[in-house]
Amino acid sequence: MKGLHYFFRHPHPVYFSLEKLFGKIAEQVSSSHCEQFDVKIITLPFASKVSTLYRNILFIKKNQSALNHITGDAHYCIVGCKKDNINVLTIHDCVLLKRNSVFNPKYWIFKWLWYQWPVKKADMVTVISENTKKELLYYTGCDPQKIRVIPDFVDPVFQPAYHEFNKDHPKILFIGTSANKNLNRLIDALHGINAELNIIGRLNTPQMKKLKANGIDFVQAERLSEKELLTKYQQCDLLVFPSTYEGFGLPILEAQAVGCAVLTSNLSPMKEVAGEGACLVEPYDISSIRNGIELIINNPAYRDQLIKNGFRNVSRFQLEKVVKEYISLYKELVQKKFSQ
Repeated sequence: MKGLHYFFRHPHPVYFSLEKLFGKIAEQVSSSHCEQFDVKIITLPFASKVSTLYRNILFIKKNQSALNHITGDAHYCIVGCKKDNINVLTIHDCVLLKRNSVFNPKYWIFKWLWYQWPVKKADMVTVISENTKKELLYYTGCDPQKIRVIPDFVDPVFQPAYHEFNKDHPKILFIGTSANKNLNRLIDALHGINAELNIIGRLNTPQMKKLKANGIDFVQAERLSEKELLTKYQQCDLLVFPSTYEGFGLPILEAQAVGCAVLTSNLSPMKEVAGEGACLVEPYDISSIRNGIELIINNPAYRDQLIKNGFRNVSRFQLEKVVKEYISLYKELVQKKFSQ
């Protein structure tokens, strides 16, 4: 039996999607293949700050196993893993590089500590989309054979919940309030549309002012439990997800699994994740976003087809399939390492 340690970043009060994702994967790997892997989840003791990076690396040095999987965000920690062990790194996106200019020293710190050096140290890097793979190859220049695309999965708790679409005053679900989520353009697109915007995430002062200035009927919530988030999906009529950048775009699948009509960006990876189960719009074009929303609201036949296509699409992203891909990767790496 090989020890398999999943390393999670230090807990964050707001962001915990990575922990939910790999927590379920670790549980499935442990319960289904306990005779092959002795699974253990280990959480880093410190948040990723300049003063604590080395302490996290030392922590991994003392707690590593024959097979180590750094599950994301704290990529730099993999440098603490022994070369004789099998070391897997998951990179969800390259947003740390995309949001900083090459003239900013932060760009080079992130490039080397979060991407270049960790990718070089890893035996295999998994990414959640072809788009992230493309970006990682661009930024690091590593061997493409060293990167394996294994997508996110839709949590099994997201099941169909049928309710009649409220054409007169639909509830629109919007998840995330960072700049890439594109809330400001959505607000402009919704001006004059009779709908209730349900925002999941913390709003800053300019966003609040813009919502009120445009007369948007909205409600806001944050730090929702899994059950509360599921209820939001079930109660809303459509998900609007016009993001300008994502590593994957999991809300698309969650909405499709529940039976919610979806609008998202005609950009990678969102358009590949959505398949034929979403209305694709140009996220930088306010009129495109508005026209897509109005099409879903006013065309029931189109809306119903999106929902049907969405149900078919989520079958590509089931937990069991993703777990099998990880197990297959672990076995492949073990066989390669110990047959040498």
